[in-house]
Amino acid sequence: MNKHFRGYTLLICAVLLLSACGSTGNTDSVPTASAATTESASATPSPDAPTASSFMDDFGHQVNFNTNPERVLAPYMEDALVTLGVTPVAKYSAGGTVQEHLEPWLADLPTIDLMSGLSPEAALSFEPELIMISSHFLPAENYETISKVAPAYLFNGDAMDWRAQLRKVAELLGKEDVADQKLTEYEAKISEVKEQLSTVTEGKTIAIVWPSDKEFYLVGSDFLSGKLIYGELGLPAHELSNLTPDNFGSISFEKLPELDAAELFVITPEGQSEEQVNQMLDGLPLWKSLPAVKNGRVHHVSSGHWINSAYMANLAVMQDLTEALLQ
Repeated sequence: MNKHFRGYTLLICAVLLLSACGSTGNTDSVPTASAATTESASATPSPDAPTASSFMDDFGHQVNFNTNPERVLAPYMEDALVTLGVTPVAKYSAGGTVQEHLEPWLADLPTIDLMSGLSPEAALSFEPELIMISSHFLPAENYETISKVAPAYLFNGDAMDWRAQLRKVAELLGKEDVADQKLTEYEAKISEVKEQLSTVTEGKTIAIVWPSDKEFYLVGSDFLSGKLIYGELGLPAHELSNLTPDNFGSISFEKLPELDAAELFVITPEGQSEEQVNQMLDGLPLWKSLPAVKNGRVHHVSSGHWINSAYMANLAVMQDLTEALLQ
């Protein structure tokens, strides 16, 4: 589903690195004893001098940066930062759409638009000390253009689940203890919500729908929020939900009568309102015949955290589930 983000602008960012390398005095003069003492003292690291961290990213790039960086740029990885109590210098946007579930923490931050990928000019404008970015938004072949702006850790977007990503971000930022605590709290929350929902969903099936004007898409058990809902929470998926290998399969309008799930969660696509979605659905005669529609069991939810898989996103999905199913 995130493939529409993968068009990238190939830009070259020229970053001039200046360093002071001497004085304008006589370069042939012999250093005096006092000068030698000064040089010896300056060679001794200051207790306040930043320490260095060094990591190899998922694509084999060696990434060296000052430990505990204060200016972190990690577009579309802000969920992990918020979880760890870290505020980035900017937040992800795609054509003006932000991750709404993170706005309570990030509302005042400027945005960086990734609709066409991460450009060096945009990254440079935020003067980051460390950049963390997924290969979904920065192809490995474009890495050098960003690494010239600041040390950059490139994550393999196709190979890491959200827990592993959270742990790696925590390791990069020296927040491993916070990650351990949050993951312990998360497992407790899963157990709590699973127990709450087990009785109200017994004998029922659930479907998660992404509507469009030509067809419907169904979230399956191996796709983003489906992993949480059908996997971790063990809620029963409707049989149409797992039709395709990537578990985000489409069904034509003609197959709508087969979508007889007791509970329907309708994801509002980015850039649309719930009202617009309802107008589209009301124009489909077959939609009105579905059991969930007749029984008032249609729940509208946001794409920001339902087409997502991360700590804060999953908590938001669980809140939506309990509000919808326990009412």
